[in-house]
Amino acid sequence: MTCREKILSEDYWELLLDYEPEVGSGQWEGADYCIAPVGDGISVVYYRMPAEDIQKLNSFFYYEIPKCYGLMQQEIGTGMGFDTFALADAGILQVQEPPLSLMGRGVVMAFLDTGIRYTQEAFLDAYGESRILSIWDQTLSEGEAPEDFLYGTEYTREQINEALRAESPRRLVKSWDESGHGTAMASAAAGSRIDGGRTFTGAAPEAQLVVIKLRQAKQYLRDYYLLPEGADAYSEADIMMAVRYAERYAVALQRPLILCLGIGTSYGSHTGTSLLDRYLNAVTGRRSRAAVICGGNEGASGHHVQGLSTQGRTQMAELRVGDGGRGFLMEVWSEAPSRFSLSVRTPGGELVSGIDGRSVRVQEYRFVFDKTLLTVRGTPVEESSGMRLLLLRFENPTPGVWTLTIDVEALLQNGIRYHIWLPIDTFLGSDTYFLRPEPDTTLTEPSMASGAISITAYDDESGGFYEKSGRGFTANRRAKPEFAAPGVEIPTSIGRRTGSSLAAALAAGAAAQMMQWAVVEGNYPLATGRELKYYLALGAVRESGTSYPSREWGLGKINVQRTFQELAGLF
Repeated sequence: MTCREKILSEDYWELLLDYEPEVGSGQWEGADYCIAPVGDGISVVYYRMPAEDIQKLNSFFYYEIPKCYGLMQQEIGTGMGFDTFALADAGILQVQEPPLSLMGRGVVMAFLDTGIRYTQEAFLDAYGESRILSIWDQTLSEGEAPEDFLYGTEYTREQINEALRAESPRRLVKSWDESGHGTAMASAAAGSRIDGGRTFTGAAPEAQLVVIKLRQAKQYLRDYYLLPEGADAYSEADIMMAVRYAERYAVALQRPLILCLGIGTSYGSHTGTSLLDRYLNAVTGRRSRAAVICGGNEGASGHHVQGLSTQGRTQMAELRVGDGGRGFLMEVWSEAPSRFSLSVRTPGGELVSGIDGRSVRVQEYRFVFDKTLLTVRGTPVEESSGMRLLLLRFENPTPGVWTLTIDVEALLQNGIRYHIWLPIDTFLGSDTYFLRPEPDTTLTEPSMASGAISITAYDDESGGFYEKSGRGFTANRRAKPEFAAPGVEIPTSIGRRTGSSLAAALAAGAAAQMMQWAVVEGNYPLATGRELKYYLALGAVRESGTSYPSREWGLGKINVQRTFQELAGLF
């Protein structure tokens, strides 16, 4: 098989490496695999494994198994028509007008999502030509892949324009956004001004677009994470490849790049140390680069508990498991150094006690009166974060209330913090939640990446925080998010949408405006994402009585107009 065929085959698993292995050497000698480099020393290995033996994944390091990410649009809105209230509340609309006239001109915005409905007027310029520079559709295999990439089909702007002139555009450019999530984000962030902005406009209506349609995660990952059938799930490996594609495209054009991600996951340490975080940090550390990432919609989901354990103190967490669903993967993280054990009681009263959090053995537990299979895997020091990790995989869990008892022997006088996360809402096939949850530290990855501009959502009509939006800080108590942006009932080219992904879309448009002013117009040509954070922090709206940085608001509500009012005295 060719490497392209291996990447597409369900018989080949994706594994992430934090090095670029020498072909045919070491553990890979004699193995059936192919390697695709990502960058910054990261590679993806496509490795032949028997699909039915899913437990073999437990023989790999935690960080080597790609995490699955889901979409962060929470609701389809009920409002009708178009208005610019959200854009005005964020100070975006005001700086589109003279004298600044910041429309994202000269900036490339990349959307890593579900694709785009490229025929819409919101993505055409005044001459009817497409503002989309390219589409890389990872789901299509019959066309030509991008240069230096081994799968998917790339459509250039010339091909898109040719399709727009054809009677049946989709016969020529077959990529399409079936769900609408990517289209909604791209139009809110960078939709064209239609009828002078009276009918529609996005935040950066003259930016040019690069679109990556992510392919769905392979079945072995869906089985490992016990995802519901039909759930939209995207592999960390494909997301990193999408970032690489966008970065290489911007390098070739010598243009500023804004990455916009409306996806997230609750898998991981929540410290910003995953391989995807690391790669995003590397890209955004370069000149003229920034990544704007939504903080997720897990704040009111009931999927997180945390605690501070001291010597000899026992704590309990009660988990209500709903009917239906295949099960779920739950992660228990604690700071090092610590020793802890876990006990699990089923709804029927059966008890598994003394699960050692230091053990590296994979342990399976079956119950007499329940059909649940509980698989436990310990990692004394997780390789990326340095934290202690205990994975609990509940397969066919019995509905009812499960009780987790945690005994932590803290080796530090001030105690040890621990966190337990369930998967994001769309990855749970049942109504499952903790009875006494903790809404803080519910930002989704990769918004914890230190180089990213992380965004939570608020309602611009009421001024209140969107209750479902994720909250900071990180698990190692680093200040996140950076800012809040409007994310409720946001007008898009396919109707109103709500969720932190829409807040990230508007914030990405604001970042494109800033990049136009700084780099394209030469006011600060060496700007990176760090400088954009600083500029936006200057104008952020902060309320009296709230301490900043805030777990909900970060450094405040984005307001680009106020940013330039502050900058007026500096430049």
